[in-house]
Amino acid sequence: MSEIVAWTATETVARLKSKEVSAVEVTQAHLDRAATVNPDLNALTQLCEDALDQARAIDAGQRPAGILHGAPVTTKVNTDQTGLVSTNGLPGLAQNVAPSDAPVVANLRDAGGVIVGRTNTPEFSMRWFTSNPLHGVTLNPWDTTATPGGSSGGASSALAAGVGVIAHGNDLGGSVRYPAFCCGIAGLRPSLGRIPAFNPTAPTERAPMTAAMSVQGPLGRSVADVQLGLDAMRGFRPDDPNWTAAQASGRPRRDGKIRMAFAHDAFATATHPALQDAVSRAEAAAQEAGIEVVHKTLPDLEGIARLWGQLLGTETRLTMETSVDELGSDDVKIWLNTMSNRYGTLDLAGYVQGIAQRTTYQRAWMRLFMDVDFVVLPTSLAPPFDNDQDFTSPSQATDILDAQKPLYIVNLLGLPALALPTHVADGRPVGVQIVGPMHDDDAVLGVGRLLERGLGSVLDQMPAPYRLL
Repeated sequence: MSEIVAWTATETVARLKSKEVSAVEVTQAHLDRAATVNPDLNALTQLCEDALDQARAIDAGQRPAGILHGAPVTTKVNTDQTGLVSTNGLPGLAQNVAPSDAPVVANLRDAGGVIVGRTNTPEFSMRWFTSNPLHGVTLNPWDTTATPGGSSGGASSALAAGVGVIAHGNDLGGSVRYPAFCCGIAGLRPSLGRIPAFNPTAPTERAPMTAAMSVQGPLGRSVADVQLGLDAMRGFRPDDPNWTAAQASGRPRRDGKIRMAFAHDAFATATHPALQDAVSRAEAAAQEAGIEVVHKTLPDLEGIARLWGQLLGTETRLTMETSVDELGSDDVKIWLNTMSNRYGTLDLAGYVQGIAQRTTYQRAWMRLFMDVDFVVLPTSLAPPFDNDQDFTSPSQATDILDAQKPLYIVNLLGLPALALPTHVADGRPVGVQIVGPMHDDDAVLGVGRLLERGLGSVLDQMPAPYRLL
């Protein structure tokens, strides 16, 4: 294995910038790594045939080097990239060739990223497991019997195994944070509009709450890499009317220490001991960094999680039922039924009331953030599940839905959250998410770096043959 693929994104960019190594050399190393690991992991649905041409253009000065200077990145196969298919894991979209780049992909190009491959996703990008009838199952490099997460499981698996230095994902119910959690890396769910979102191949606009709760986001092997990914992805594009350049929440800052609240066992669903340990380790790292730990009751976690399921389930039934019937497998239909049975669907009055209730929840959390700067939650209430565990029985599927409550609440509230690994439990990485006020994405990343110093990376504990360090 070339040592090049073990470099972080920030290390890679520094070496490219200093001309210690060329973009072509770096790109070739990552393509070689993909040829080695992808036949088993199946994280990438295809490699980009023009990757070396992209790199040559940057080396020759024919294309702006941007902030990435030719660093290799990956894009998710549910997001448009010119001339390539956007399948969303569906056989019926196997010929869905994108006429142009989605804004986030265009931004990565303009930032000097070399796109080396497309990463796998479940059907309709709607599970925390990454398998589909078109591209097959993606495996976790830590433990091939475990889920790599979903829906950005191809992104997390490839990145953890050394393909690309920044991965693109998207997050409607944890689809950046949960794959990062499962693969021992970092991932950011930014505030709405921080990274522009739009797919030229989309036949219709997304339903309002689905659009409000879904964002594009970066995954990286360190918090600094995630920050670099955010900077590369976030530029203005007119296709997204929700785009915002806001870089701070505008709330008044107190003098003195950063204040942080920790949720050790705050949900009605039991928190697995490994995740209680994860929160405790994060708390210890915070105290070591001089952060003040405060004890606060977090507003209505159960109600927020339930409302996420009700609003998303209702919109999915109303806007996607025909597409699911026509394009989806029996598996995805079973999963949608499980969600519907767990949360129900709302009538028009209930839907309108639900949107209003969301505002009430958001206000409560805005007030909370006047007293604390950040909240730390377990990313999930359970360690990474076995692959396809959601299809073993209806009760297992319901248990999985319940375990992901910490993910949902962030999406419903529209807050930035950084998934960060804390340790390895029984061979599988686990971790926490740092949640901050809306538009305080950079502050979330800044405090994430503080905790990361105390926690360290877990990637050196990944077993062979995929370990990089």
